[in-house]
Amino acid sequence: MDIFEWIQQTLAPEACTSASLIYEHMASQSGSSLPIIYQPFDPNAKGHWRDRGAALDFVLSTHSINGRVLDFGPGDGWPALIIAPKVAEVVGVEGSQRRVGVCRANAARLDVTNVSFHYVEPGAPLPFEDSSFDAVVAASSVEQTPDPRATLAEFHRVLRPGGRLRLRYEVLARYRGGEERDLWLMTVTDDRTRLILYDRHVDEGYVVQVGITFALPVSRLIRELGGEDDALAFEDLTIERLTALRDTVTDVGLCTTAHPSGCILAAWLTEIGFRQVFPTHDGIYVAGELYEQLPVAGRPSSLAAIDTYLRPIVAVASDLPAPLTNDPAITAVK
Repeated sequence: MDIFEWIQQTLAPEACTSASLIYEHMASQSGSSLPIIYQPFDPNAKGHWRDRGAALDFVLSTHSINGRVLDFGPGDGWPALIIAPKVAEVVGVEGSQRRVGVCRANAARLDVTNVSFHYVEPGAPLPFEDSSFDAVVAASSVEQTPDPRATLAEFHRVLRPGGRLRLRYEVLARYRGGEERDLWLMTVTDDRTRLILYDRHVDEGYVVQVGITFALPVSRLIRELGGEDDALAFEDLTIERLTALRDTVTDVGLCTTAHPSGCILAAWLTEIGFRQVFPTHDGIYVAGELYEQLPVAGRPSSLAAIDTYLRPIVAVASDLPAPLTNDPAITAVK
């Protein structure tokens, strides 16, 4: 019997959203790794350059300087807290109560005052009037909603005429060839660990996600499931090992998320009524490549200098057409 079939038949998982399956259990969605929000910006770290390129991309591609921006799915407050100094107001919407609390705490700690965060039940209409935002940004969050197409339609509704949506999305094809089935371990408390299993149906465009919480510390769970050196792979899992731990299971959840391709997303956006829909290159990748190409001595050494250097390049890249098959971002204009 297949492991996912066994879980369905034996553990009777409760149907849930990805918010309750994963994000409600995380103290930090980013593992406290975000520059500026959790760490001082390091001009010698490629990841920090990529993060800055991504944030600049959201502002420049949406033409939202001095505008009112909706950030859909900010997680730990990203990009809301990073783009806030460049816009008039940011409103963050989350489907996880815990994420809202984390975002608000980070905003208070960083003294960012032109941002607010709100809980909206996954799949529910956005609690905002028509044409009330100048821009909407969504970083790989639409595919975590129960109905991605309905979510895009809500973005269209709340955008003012001429307003822009900047959408980044996850392409399942990147997992083809060995990563279709995968796992992730999340420490909930010192003595509770959540095992997240992924069953990615690449060609069909959806992912089955299962979350199992064990009343065991992570190190012991790894050993019991056959892992070594504090690492566990999907191939280590067996029905026999899971059966032996059944008495330690405290809860099990299951959700299925749709992951539409770029072509499908672009078609939906056009059908919904956006008058322009175009995929472009993404500032996150451009910034990372620039970091690699610049000699150490030639790299800007401060955040302000990096912004000055990156801004015109990201502005061009985020408006430069790219094939949908290259995992670009999409801009849509109402």
